[in-house]
Amino acid sequence: MKPSPRRAHTVARDLLSLTRSGEADRLATALVSIASSTRQGPALGEVVGRLVDTFSLAAKDRRRSLRIREPFTLRLRDPAGMTVRPDKLDPGVAAIVRAIAASVRDDRDTCADQIGAACENADLDQRIRVLAHCLVWTSDLLSTDTTAYPPVLSCLKGSQPHRPQ
Repeated sequence: MKPSPRRAHTVARDLLSLTRSGEADRLATALVSIASSTRQGPALGEVVGRLVDTFSLAAKDRRRSLRIREPFTLRLRDPAGMTVRPDKLDPGVAAIVRAIAASVRDDRDTCADQIGAACENADLDQRIRVLAHCLVWTSDLLSTDTTAYPPVLSCLKGSQPHRPQ
């Protein structure tokens, strides 16, 4: 089966459904399958792109309540609830944050470049981490109060590079 944008949309929708329903075993299997390079399904970048688009559309709905020219803001927090800067995250996860921001600004080129940076030439663990963050962030944004601003994105354990102490 040749991958298509429609197939990527279906896979992204199915992953969101598994995430929201809490079906951990099926979700884990799907994450590994999609993050592994195969020719049978859509590429990881296509699925991540669909999730970023879904996030962006939901974020733009929230942004409509802002004043003209007021910047759109995302807040990131680590597993302990502390604020974290994107440059302190794993490079793939940081690239997804930048892709989301670019998508909200309608900067398609930068968004595509950042998705590529997050998904290409990465080891399997990083690819899974990127996909998992996209899923959690999109699911959380879709599940929260649509008037809540700014969106708070919780980073999963392991999203920050290990730093020797």
